[in-house]
Amino acid sequence: MKSRKAIWIFFTALLMISLACNIGAQAPLPLSPRDAAATIVAQTLSAQGLPTSEGLIANTATAVFASPAAVTPTFATPMLVVNEAANCRSGPGIDYEIITSASAGVKAEIVGKDTADNYWLIKTPNGNGTCWISGQSATASGSYADLPEVTPEAAKADVPSRPGSLFYNFTCTNGGTSVTTNLSWSDTANNENGYRVYRFDTMIADLPANSSAYTDITNITYGSTLTYYIEAYNTAGVSQRRTASFSCQ
Repeated sequence: MKSRKAIWIFFTALLMISLACNIGAQAPLPLSPRDAAATIVAQTLSAQGLPTSEGLIANTATAVFASPAAVTPTFATPMLVVNEAANCRSGPGIDYEIITSASAGVKAEIVGKDTADNYWLIKTPNGNGTCWISGQSATASGSYADLPEVTPEAAKADVPSRPGSLFYNFTCTNGGTSVTTNLSWSDTANNENGYRVYRFDTMIADLPANSSAYTDITNITYGSTLTYYIEAYNTAGVSQRRTASFSCQ
């Protein structure tokens, strides 16, 4: 009997102690999704030995990535560098008048182009206005892709008059294998864009309008004959030629 009473007293005391431990305790409130995420991040950082400051967790949970800034294309003035001595003409072609000659290394601003004929329209080097130069003789740089296409109208003209009488004198050296020839003619045309000089069938000079003389130095086989041709030209065509032939014998 005493044993049962002792057991009852023990369980009663145990129940009261359990109730006393839970007095004032409240059930934990559920975490919001953001706090739950922050807690998980904090626990992960703590496990890795990294800082778990509240600011770091907040920044991690609310990071925003900015879009990259738009790139504004830069403009570079279109420029041309002459690679070899070349003529700058009144139009895009060898039949147009020579405005000036440009030596290798000359630079000029490009203001237009004729892609079909591979010519650039540039500000005349050391002069006023513009002139055309072949793309084969120069290199372009800068923002030239958007330059306007410029195609001048072909000049309406008659074929120039044939050059006047062709005169020549020559000097043979080195046993008649080196020849210096002085050519001269009358400038009878008034509408030519220039004169061309040929040795045999090869053009050796393209001279400006109003030219009337040219000197050529060449080497030949002893006893062979030299032949020169002179013609005037413009956009309408070429004149009849004047011819001179001789040998050093």
